[in-house]
Amino acid sequence: MALHLSTPAPVAKPDPMVSYRRLLRLLSDNAPMASFDTLAEDIRREAGEAAFSGALIDDIAIAVRLRENSEQKRKREGELSALYETARDLAALRDTDQILRAIVQRAKQLAGSDIAYLSAADGEHGDFYVRATEGVVSRDFAAIRVPRNIGVCGTVARSRSPFQSSNYPADTQFDHDRGIDHATAGEGIISILGVPLALETQVIGVLFVGDRYVRSYTPHEIAVLSSLATFAALAIENARLLEEAQRALGMARQANAALQAKAEDVEEAAIAHEQLTELVARGGSLEDLTRRVSFLLKGEACMLDDRRRVTCGLIPQHVGDEDIGRAIRESDHLGRSVCLRGSDGSVTIVAAVMGGSARPGALLLTRPKELSESETRTLERSALVSGIVLMSLERVAQTAYRNVSDIVSALLRGSTDPFSLEGTRRLPNGVSLTWPISLLLVDAGDVPATQISSAVRSCLTARDTIFAEFNGDVVIVTTTSDPNALAVRVSDALDDAFRQPFSIVISAPVPALDRVPVEYQALRRATGLLGNLGQKGRIVFEKTVSIYALLFEKKSDDAIEQFVMSTVGPILDHDLRRKSRLAATLLAYMDNGHSLQKAAVALGIHVNTMRQRLESIGQIAPWWSDASRTLDIHLALRLHAIGRAA
Repeated sequence: MALHLSTPAPVAKPDPMVSYRRLLRLLSDNAPMASFDTLAEDIRREAGEAAFSGALIDDIAIAVRLRENSEQKRKREGELSALYETARDLAALRDTDQILRAIVQRAKQLAGSDIAYLSAADGEHGDFYVRATEGVVSRDFAAIRVPRNIGVCGTVARSRSPFQSSNYPADTQFDHDRGIDHATAGEGIISILGVPLALETQVIGVLFVGDRYVRSYTPHEIAVLSSLATFAALAIENARLLEEAQRALGMARQANAALQAKAEDVEEAAIAHEQLTELVARGGSLEDLTRRVSFLLKGEACMLDDRRRVTCGLIPQHVGDEDIGRAIRESDHLGRSVCLRGSDGSVTIVAAVMGGSARPGALLLTRPKELSESETRTLERSALVSGIVLMSLERVAQTAYRNVSDIVSALLRGSTDPFSLEGTRRLPNGVSLTWPISLLLVDAGDVPATQISSAVRSCLTARDTIFAEFNGDVVIVTTTSDPNALAVRVSDALDDAFRQPFSIVISAPVPALDRVPVEYQALRRATGLLGNLGQKGRIVFEKTVSIYALLFEKKSDDAIEQFVMSTVGPILDHDLRRKSRLAATLLAYMDNGHSLQKAAVALGIHVNTMRQRLESIGQIAPWWSDASRTLDIHLALRLHAIGRAA
């Protein structure tokens, strides 16, 4: 049997075309460098010592260099594109902070770093502060402020050249700051590169990239970051120049607007001055002035007198009387107007009116918005004009008052009939008086009659009334049909002005000149009686007290009290002790003709009560029913009642 040995199968030779196709595919796919190394190892293992293997390995090396060149060009293209985008952003003059954020984003991308940030110089504080970041996660890091002599930032600023550290925490080439090291440790920064933002000889900032591992930065990366830093410096400088230009432009606009406003204010002030001068020249009234001020200053003006009463216009509702009084005093002291603000947002400007040494009142203006300087001067000038108008009116009033004073003096002496055809020519314009007249005498007390006259002038402006001072009294002459109502108005005015009561006595109608002196003396006796009785603030008709005034005309001040107490003193003492009304009961009984029924009706009590009271009076003062003393008792009770009247 024959032995047959098997023949081994022939080994296939590697095909170089297959390897070339793999190489071309790697180049086409832009495969990573490791793929080329793998292809070279496969060829060495499969081709062995084949003649073509050496050439194929060399071709792979050429392909690798081509791949590296392509990668470098692509990277360079990306860098140039980033620089171009940055330059375009800068040329477009967009928001500076947006440009700086874009620069740090591109720096991080181009350097392949974990973070990037930009620190700008603070000229006011002399340090650097973080202005833009990318990849930063710590809040403390964004708040870093670096002195010029500390850390990488200080080193770059002093040397004006890039500086890098592959081990920032342990690097001793620069001075560390505990706060800054804490912030960088919070970000985990190990490696860092800083390039200066230089502008001529000045470093205005530093652009940083950092990584959380140990690495070095190539010269090419430093060059690219330096270019970005240049763009950042230009952006910051352009922003500064643009800001200065805008500020200068704004200041120029403001100056131009101020000049325009000033010119308009001057023109308005000139118009206001011209109108106020014209108003004074033609003798305008306070009402005319108030309306003119309201029109010129586009508000509501009003005039107050020296007692803060409204003379014309309307007083603002949102401002209290105390605030107005305080503002008038302050305006008087400063010589300028004072502004009061209302709860509704409006303003009330108060300017004291000055008339010589006196302060006759104030001018107020209310409107929704504040006054400009020129408008304020116009208001203050209007207040001055108001003083001139008031002084002019006062002079006219004084002239008229002197004429009236002469008329009243002649009337009270009975020497001249002022209401005759000849006498009426001397009366003030608009005043018309005829017989009969009524006289009102104001008991001035300790207050000078001139002050009384000034206080009552505003309520005595009717055409049927004149008044004047005479022998220290204030005498009012009137033909009004209701002299009591006139007396009430005068009393209210005096009470408001002086905060104390004044008595006023009213005469009966006086039919002719020869009766005037007699009635005047009767009025004086009546005021004297009221004074002796301690009465103030009374308004009485002279005829109601005439008999008593006549009886005690020349008696001492305490004569009335002595007469009353000696006549009905026990009854008055009993009323005071027991709080009874025996004196009033006896007076009602005598006033009603000793009629029990009428007296009881007058007092509103029962007849039996009336009888019981009279019996009580008889026990206290048995002499009351003595016919010879009835007149004295009646007179004493009447004087006592007058003295007790409110």
